[in-house]
Amino acid sequence: MFAFILRHPIALLVALFFHGLIIAAIIFAQVDSSEVIKVKLGSSPEKFDNSQPLKTFAVDSTQVKLALAKIKAEEEAKLLTQQQLAKQTEQEKKHLAELKRKQEQERKKAQAEKIKADTAKKQADIERQKVKQQQKRAAEERAKADKAKQEAKQAEQKRAEASKKTAEAKKIREQEEAKSKKIAIEIKAKAAEKARLEKDAIAAKILHDKEAKAANLQRQKDEEDALQREFLREQEMVGLREAYISNIASKVRQNWRSAAKVSDQAECRISVTQTPQGNVSSVKVHSCNQYATPQFKKDAERAVYRSQPLPQPPIEELFERNITFIFQP
Repeated sequence: MFAFILRHPIALLVALFFHGLIIAAIIFAQVDSSEVIKVKLGSSPEKFDNSQPLKTFAVDSTQVKLALAKIKAEEEAKLLTQQQLAKQTEQEKKHLAELKRKQEQERKKAQAEKIKADTAKKQADIERQKVKQQQKRAAEERAKADKAKQEAKQAEQKRAEASKKTAEAKKIREQEEAKSKKIAIEIKAKAAEKARLEKDAIAAKILHDKEAKAANLQRQKDEEDALQREFLREQEMVGLREAYISNIASKVRQNWRSAAKVSDQAECRISVTQTPQGNVSSVKVHSCNQYATPQFKKDAERAVYRSQPLPQPPIEELFERNITFIFQP
C-alpha cells in the first residue's frame, strides 16, 4: 500500500481532493435542504432567519478536468516508459534463452556422438575378441585362417573408423566448448559495456545539467546587464533632452525684451515648431497664468523668433520638431 502511494502520489492527492469535494457537496446539500434551528437552554427552539442566502461555492469543472487530463497524461507517459523497459527486458531474456537452448542442443549432440563412439569402441573390442578366437582356431583350422585374417582386417578397419569418429566427436565437443566460452565472454562483455554506457550517460547528464545551469545563470546576468544598460541609456537620454529644452528656454530668455512693466510671477507655456537647422516655423504662447499680460505674450513670441537658430540637440536623435517649455522673464 505504501509502495503504491510512493509511486503514485499525484493519484492519491486527486483521490483525496475528490473525496473532499463529495463530502463538502453532501454537507452543503444537507444544510441547504434542511431548516437551521437555534436551540437555547431552557427555551423552545427558534428558526434562523432564512431570508439571508447561504454562502456556497462552485467547483470549476474545467480546472478539475484539466488537472485530471494532466495527471492522466503523466501516468500514461510513465506507463509507456515502463512498458518500453519491460519490452526491452523481455527481448534480452528471450535472447539469453535462445543462446541457452542452442548450447543445450550442442551439448546433447556432443553427448550423442560420445555414446556413438563408445558403442563403436565396444563393438571393436568384440571384434578383437573374435579375432583372438579365430587366431586360436587357426592352428586347428588352417583352412579358415585366411577368412579369420580377413575378418580381423575388417575389424581393424572398423576400429580405425571408430577411433576416427571418436577423434572427430572430441574435436566437435572442444569446438562447442570453445564456442560456449566465447558466447559467455561476449555476454559478460556486453553486460560490462551496458554498465559503462549507463555510467557514461549519468556522467554526461550531470555535466549537461551543470553546463545548462551555468548557461542559464550567464544568460540571466546578460539580460540584467542589458536592462541596466538600457535603463542608464534612458536616464542619460532624459537628462540630455531636459538639458536640450533648457538650453532653448535659456536662449529665448536671453533674447526677451519688453518696454512694459512685467510681473516676476508671469509665466506661459511656449510651443515652438522648428526645422532641423533650428529655424522657427511657428510659435504659440498659451496656458499663461494671471500675471501674464497680452504684451508679455507678444514679447515672449518675439523673443523666440530672435533666438533662431535655436540650439541644436547634443545628439541627432534627440531633435524634436515640436517642443514645449515654460517661459518666465
